[in-house]
Amino acid sequence: MTELATALLVLAASAQVGPAPGEANALAAPALKGLPPAKSMELADALAELDRQNPTLEEARARAAAALGVVRQAASPLLPTAGATGGYARNSAQAVVTFPAIPGLPKGSLYIQPLEAWAVGGSLRVPLVVPEAWFALGAAREAALAAAASADATRLSLRATFIETAWVAWAGEEIVAASERALADAREQAESARRQVQVGTATPLSVLQAETAATRRESDLVAARSETSRARIAVGVLLGRSEPVIVSMPPPRPPQVFDLPALTGQALQDRPELRAQAALVRSYEKQVDSAFWRIAPEISASGSAFAQSVPYPTGQKDGWRVTVDLAWTLYDGGYRYGLARQAEAQVDEAKAADVQARLSVVQEVQNAARDVEVARQRLVLAQRERATAAEAAASARRGFQEGISSSLDVLAANTSLFEADVQVADSGARLGGALAALDRAIGRSP
Repeated sequence: MTELATALLVLAASAQVGPAPGEANALAAPALKGLPPAKSMELADALAELDRQNPTLEEARARAAAALGVVRQAASPLLPTAGATGGYARNSAQAVVTFPAIPGLPKGSLYIQPLEAWAVGGSLRVPLVVPEAWFALGAAREAALAAAASADATRLSLRATFIETAWVAWAGEEIVAASERALADAREQAESARRQVQVGTATPLSVLQAETAATRRESDLVAARSETSRARIAVGVLLGRSEPVIVSMPPPRPPQVFDLPALTGQALQDRPELRAQAALVRSYEKQVDSAFWRIAPEISASGSAFAQSVPYPTGQKDGWRVTVDLAWTLYDGGYRYGLARQAEAQVDEAKAADVQARLSVVQEVQNAARDVEVARQRLVLAQRERATAAEAAASARRGFQEGISSSLDVLAANTSLFEADVQVADSGARLGGALAALDRAIGRSP
């Protein structure tokens, strides 16, 4: 926005000599072929499309979804696990003991090694006490909340950037319109100067001066169209489109009074970056607990069922088994102490980052509110300057017709009017962008 206005003002102040008046129309025809036409959209529709298909936002949401996958992984040690087995075995020889009828023992054969057998089995393990996994799951959940809040922050930032870019494109369109009006005024002044020369009330120099001004305004128009096209393409890229996009921007309406304490309190409560940082602090704190609870015993219950085509030594072809297991790592070589120290350092780092983030939010709110107020005042002054410049230009043209003003007076007044139009467009876009930045600073979606 600033670069566009500055470039146009520099072009307006330069004294380049352009083509002859008869060649002006040739410059108006674009030399680039195959450029896609621009698509017009309302701001609400554009923001909805931004949420749907902006690539950067899709990446942030994918990271949040990946964090949810980590939560599911962390929960797995606390959930039952089941498995099934099956197989076929054939031995080179078999060993079978046949029992006679003995009281108290099953009558039949005892297969020590069957010649062949089919076997199937199933097992179920249920964790009962797993302290380390409880805290690890809590840490993963907090990390997922942080990733989701970061995705929200990315969305707010993208929406603010999109609106600022759309205002840049809007300013370019306004400057294009101002350049076209200035070019028409310069050509009209050149025709008026020619008529004055014909009746002997002006010199040929006034015609050359007016034609030079017309060429200068045409150069401004070319530059303005180019910058506007760039801005429209940038808007389209943010929407995930390859063609330029024109967004209809509503007039900016800044508040009359800024309650900075209220805005700061709202920002500290609503900014997603602060929610993400707080979630990270809680995640690292639970990682510390998880590390210290690594040495606690783990208790689980297991059950299995099995069947075989050949009877087991019990004389049955099927059976089951239930166990309660205790696993207790008495010393792990100091690994848990290393994990705890790492997590404690991460807690300190996250807390320091949280304090810094809060201070930055307070600063952003104050700066954004100040920028809105400055932009509002500049817009009022630019509109006032534009009204004065328009009146001066009209007065200079009337004076030239009456022989009171010179051609240079008219050209200078027209230049001042053009510069005032540029300032109005630039100030309006600055105000719109400042309002979007203020919304972003307080955590409010535009």
